[in-house]
Amino acid sequence: MKALPFPCIRPAQDRVLEALPQMGGILSSNDALRDAIADGLMLKDPGAAYYAYECSGEPGRVTGVVAICPVGVLAGDGATPAGATAAARAIAELKVQPRPVSLTYEASPVMDIILGAAKEGASLYAVTDPAGITHRVWEVKREDAVAAIRAMLDQAPEPAPADDPTYAAALTGAAQLLADEARTAGTYTGKEPFNFTVAALFPAAQVAGGAPQVPTGLLTHQIARF
Repeated sequence: MKALPFPCIRPAQDRVLEALPQMGGILSSNDALRDAIADGLMLKDPGAAYYAYECSGEPGRVTGVVAICPVGVLAGDGATPAGATAAARAIAELKVQPRPVSLTYEASPVMDIILGAAKEGASLYAVTDPAGITHRVWEVKREDAVAAIRAMLDQAPEPAPADDPTYAAALTGAAQLLADEARTAGTYTGKEPFNFTVAALFPAAQVAGGAPQVPTGLLTHQIARF
């Protein structure tokens, strides 16, 4: 599986509780997102990182790793769910993926150890949503830790979709719209950020009842310039 570290757009650590309730407005347009970044409410990480993400509540606790994967991992059965086309246009216009798509994969025990070590440090975020679910995030950017996570993911088989099919189809559609624009402009290279989707990768054995979703706006991925 190809799953890479990435530069994230996310809330400022000390203002996350202020930012999350406003995400509907912040992610409504490029201008609104620019204003939030200029205000310091949101920030652009200068370098690439993986993120360890933990979701705890009923029925238990699950830990995943957030990374970018080729958008082809979201390939569906060819049918376009209702609502996906409009959502794809909105994402393509915003040029930011608003939350990671949830995927499952066959994790090794070594990955559990690596992520466990990452979680021993101070978390970036620890927020509890209205449903009583607590979301914690740790940034992983130390060179040896990044290399260890990448090595484990390189050995894993391709992940499986575990999210709302409409959202997955919207991400695929947005990538196609932006690729078409680039081809029309004669600038397409195949290496553009929109060819990747930010994903929360959860061990399949831990999410048999359904994978959790990272809150909108907590970890976003810029897929084109704005």
